[in-house]
Amino acid sequence: MTRRDILTFFHEPFGDAFYFGPEKISPAHRRWPADKIERSGRGHYTYEWVLRSVLDADEDPTKRVFIKDMSYHIVPPIHSITARAPSLEARNLANSSPNPTLLPTQVVDAFQFVFLIRDPAAAIPSLYRCFIPPLSAKTEDTSLDPTELGYRELRILFDHLRDKNKDALPLLIDADDLLADSDAILRPLCAYLDISYSPSMLSWSTAEDHDFAFSLFEKYAGYHDDALNSTGLVPKVKKEDAMPCSTEEKNGEWEAKYGKEGMQVIRSAVDACRDDYDYLRSFRMRPS
Repeated sequence: MTRRDILTFFHEPFGDAFYFGPEKISPAHRRWPADKIERSGRGHYTYEWVLRSVLDADEDPTKRVFIKDMSYHIVPPIHSITARAPSLEARNLANSSPNPTLLPTQVVDAFQFVFLIRDPAAAIPSLYRCFIPPLSAKTEDTSLDPTELGYRELRILFDHLRDKNKDALPLLIDADDLLADSDAILRPLCAYLDISYSPSMLSWSTAEDHDFAFSLFEKYAGYHDDALNSTGLVPKVKKEDAMPCSTEEKNGEWEAKYGKEGMQVIRSAVDACRDDYDYLRSFRMRPS
């Protein structure tokens, strides 16, 4: 988001249709306050409305469109495996090849995908915090849905793109590698996307940077507080160099922070995502 000079950004736009619109797929609204969707102002966002917003922005010849989104917003999760987006049906071309997403194949083919993964043992405890006080007062939700974690759907989409073009793997980055050596990851990423690289992309410390981030993140209040309070990428020890931690040690750490019930929720979710994460990680871009 530091390259606002050449990019137009969308933050989880298809999540608006997935959670809030008339075609909403997630059951989360059943747990929310009755007026949350109305207050969001996104109750009319269909998948077609979201896609049209993206395509309209793409008509600006001076900028490219950059979308950060979750795989399960477009690849139906297991709780709604047969879900469809009726508003997009008019866009489907006759005799087009199938794809695992809700989007028409010609739209999927037009995107340049980059996949970002994170070890579920780090990602899921971080997400769990959003469903307990004090963050739950902002997110207005108190339940982590293990069917909306995205690893399975990410693998499905990755494999689809991989099978479609076996000579050019989609670019996949592990967050651990990104934090361990940001420069070594972002330089080839920018080359892949044909974006000029600058070390200044690693920090966002100005008021303008934070105002812009808030304008994108505010629709999901509470979920991005750590990012909003940050000023850049903070180096961390490489996964390979970190001291190994046993399952029992991790369980003890989570129980100390979140209680026994919280630990059990986290452990179950982490274990459910492990195979998909390990599989995807085997294709990750390795720092040179």
